[in-house]
Amino acid sequence: MMRLTPKQQQIRFRETQILELARPMIADGGLSALSMDAIAHELQTAKGTIYNHFPNKEEIVLALAVQALDLRLSLFNRAVMIRGGSRQRIAAIGIACEVYVDEYSEWFRAEQIIRHETVWGKTSEKRQEILNTCEIRCMDTVAGVIRDAVAAGDLEMSAAGAIEDICFGLWSLVYGGLVLEATSPSLADVGIGDARGAIRRNCNALLDGLGWRPFYEPAAYAAWVEQVHECLVTHVASSKPGVVALPGRADATARAEKQGGRK
Repeated sequence: MMRLTPKQQQIRFRETQILELARPMIADGGLSALSMDAIAHELQTAKGTIYNHFPNKEEIVLALAVQALDLRLSLFNRAVMIRGGSRQRIAAIGIACEVYVDEYSEWFRAEQIIRHETVWGKTSEKRQEILNTCEIRCMDTVAGVIRDAVAAGDLEMSAAGAIEDICFGLWSLVYGGLVLEATSPSLADVGIGDARGAIRRNCNALLDGLGWRPFYEPAAYAAWVEQVHECLVTHVASSKPGVVALPGRADATARAEKQGGRK
């Protein structure tokens, strides 16, 4: 692994600070709430310095989306390491998606925004390629469990390309369902009181329909979900990104402490 020069380390740290400030802005109000002026003020630097790191607001959203997929991949990788059969491990990835949305909600918001064509079209090809690579690695993790199921005799493939079809089917159900849960105000009006329960049932119906053994059994599945959820939340607690030092906040804290000492 190539070591960064002091200058490169400084650049990377400043970009991390920018993203740390931008993330809650985007989570609260979307792209329109992202303010380069506010970030520059918080970092006590010129706005031009921010543009030296990110040429526009869309590029900041894309950088956060890359972080998001890295975080999700980490959860996927931890999920498939939990001891169990192939059907249990594929279920664990689904639970990892839920934990990702709950624990990294601000990153999830950035990931949703970057998928809008008007935002994506204003970003650099270099960072687009990084995001695509991260997404492919997530899907490769899912495909790996499917291949394990075939090798173990838990699942029979009837056509070329079926593994990719299963990946896409699960991705559509889980990611699409979680986006709807986060953004649709009318789910309850159409009879969906428990979106995640519906997502899980639909995934199990898909896998049962494919003949992926062992078939869904509610009590065993519920116990597995609880075990996996606890394991993944613990993983997040031990690996969640730390708070980055920000100049303005550090100075304010120091002043408050100093004033408190005088009283």
